Amino acid sequence: MNVSRLKWQLIQWERLLARLRKFWEVKRNSSKQVYVQDRVPEYRDMWRAVAESIGANFVPLTDDLWEIVLNGRKTRILSYRMEFDDPVILEMAGNKPLVYRLLRERGLRVPEHEVFQLENLDRAEAFLTRHPKGCVVKPANGTSSGLGITTHILTRHEVRKAAILASLYDSTLLVERMIPGESYRLLVLDGEMIHAVRRRGPRLVGDGISTVHELIQAENKRLMKLGKDMLGTNRDCRFALDYQNLSLSSVPAKGRSFVAQSVNDPSQRRAEVRTIYDENVSELVCDALKKNAESVAESLGSRFIGVDVITTDPTVPLEESGGAIIEANTTPGLHHHYDVRHEKFPGPALRVIRALLQP
Repeated sequence: MNVSRLKWQLIQWERLLARLRKFWEVKRNSSKQVYVQDRVPEYRDMWRAVAESIGANFVPLTDDLWEIVLNGRKTRILSYRMEFDDPVILEMAGNKPLVYRLLRERGLRVPEHEVFQLENLDRAEAFLTRHPKGCVVKPANGTSSGLGITTHILTRHEVRKAAILASLYDSTLLVERMIPGESYRLLVLDGEMIHAVRRRGPRLVGDGISTVHELIQAENKRLMKLGKDMLGTNRDCRFALDYQNLSLSSVPAKGRSFVAQSVNDPSQRRAEVRTIYDENVSELVCDALKKNAESVAESLGSRFIGVDVITTDPTVPLEESGGAIIEANTTPGLHHHYDVRHEKFPGPALRVIRALLQP
């Protein structure tokens, strides 16, 4: 153990308080987050519509377990989970340090990172010193949907607080450098990227006169009238501006479009913020990035996987944009890949169900 006895006792006390806060938050649903496991009715309707579109039978076995049968072939779907990868592959993909190592051995770009535990918190603090623009702390194994993850960490106190939160989910933790850009999910099926979506950050356009701060204020007046979440001038805003060589006092050229925020975090908590993908960008993704995603699937031996990437520009290789692969999801939620208001099911679902039902 690298921390003093007194500091360790304090950490344990803070961890107990964090656990109680988390328990109370879940009990009251105060986070107001809708996780994939809460979307059973949506997935039931989606898969029923997919079955009807191909002339298959949709057979409910329980509320969240369904069977799709076509020409004597059948497959079973448990809400958002499908019969693709075996338990070993699923376990591998949930081990983030292992995934990073396997990808790095293939020459793929992953964030600079350090594995640590609460007992050697000094490793994470030292890592932050080397990466003062911002770090992320997350559980090393098994979680998804942003659980236990804190972004935009700038101080030693915040490292400690984030590590305590992450430790509620796993004893092994990761601290990694913040990667500039927006978040993308690349969906790979049987070795081929079939769809890509982006968490689109709000964009503003310069007029050649106003500062970034003034443009944000004007946009917030508009958003307030519409009853929508307003833009902050928080760490995410400043981080997003920085990688575009801008600041709040900059005056963008007339017609220049820039990203004002890259994380959808209206509460501005920076902790356990879910990534909500909301834009189809399949046509934007360059061949190099597609090959990167397909290489991730091959490395893990996964038939169906969502590869999460952060980049400032999906039309160029990660080496050029400074982006990185940050996650491999072997149970990717298809609800990210369509607009439920206008579509009965995501287009990729057709390819997915045909792959599951193939002889």
